[in-house]
Amino acid sequence: MANELVTDSSNVKNCAACGLPFTPEEDEDFCRYCKKGKVAKEADIIAYLREHPGVSILEVSQVSHLSTKVLLHMAHEGRFAGLYLNKDFGYPCGHCGKLITFGTYCPECFEALKKDAKNAKNATFIAKAKQAKKSKEVAEARGSTFSTGMQDEIKTRIKK
Repeated sequence: MANELVTDSSNVKNCAACGLPFTPEEDEDFCRYCKKGKVAKEADIIAYLREHPGVSILEVSQVSHLSTKVLLHMAHEGRFAGLYLNKDFGYPCGHCGKLITFGTYCPECFEALKKDAKNAKNATFIAKAKQAKKSKEVAEARGSTFSTGMQDEIKTRIKK
């Protein structure tokens, strides 16, 4: 009964680790007890990685009693950023497939995506500016900045 899943309340979640219901403060997946344990375990893993640079993921898995899947997920979240990690901590870049040890994209693809986003933003701005200029020219050609429908409405109200 204690591990029964809660499905009818939007304010209550089941802990991803122990399965017990809890009320998350934000978008949390773990109850406060499991979260404390997770934070402590992460600190132990980071200390181990600092003491043993380049150690294999299998060795870290054996020492920490965590699966390689969990360790890869932690690396993907950037928990080990700045530490020297063995290549077996790597997973493919989301764009080119090159092995990386943190984030979603390798530095080269990340920079290219940032450049593409900036170019798209600039292109959108230019297109909107051209459209605004064209709209202004059309309104000036009509002799008013109001639309035809708005001009008709004004004329109707003036006649009354």
